[in-house]
Amino acid sequence: FRGQRIWQAIIHDLLPKGLSQANKALLSGCSAGGLATFLHCDNFTSYLPKNASVKCLSDAGFFLDARDISMNHSMRYFFESVVSLQGVAKNLNKNCTSSVYPELCFFPQYVLPYINTPIFILNTAYDVYQFHHILVPPAADPNG
Repeated sequence: FRGQRIWQAIIHDLLPKGLSQANKALLSGCSAGGLATFLHCDNFTSYLPKNASVKCLSDAGFFLDARDISMNHSMRYFFESVVSLQGVAKNLNKNCTSSVYPELCFFPQYVLPYINTPIFILNTAYDVYQFHHILVPPAADPNG
């Protein structure tokens, strides 16, 4: 899982530059980075001093596991492929994966109850990407 290697490389680069002595830290990301914030929030906390104040902020990263207009779980099938192809399951929240299928732990709605670090969620009420790719994906139109 290349994303995990990149994550670890970034953290290991930042630790000697002051992250290991941080009193306060905020992990944030937008869109796919916002999704990664859910996936790495507690792991980020584990690298910091026990007395550090750590928070996470996901901006537009709350991708929904919802049926599309064809009553399919298009995004679930996509995340299932990602988890399988990249071998991501071993890097997902262990408490979540022991409760539900690993691919579901890629969705914030399933992993959120297992995140211990305070996390703030910022999402618009009308998310254009989710509307066009999760709720009304092109595959839902049989005529293209």
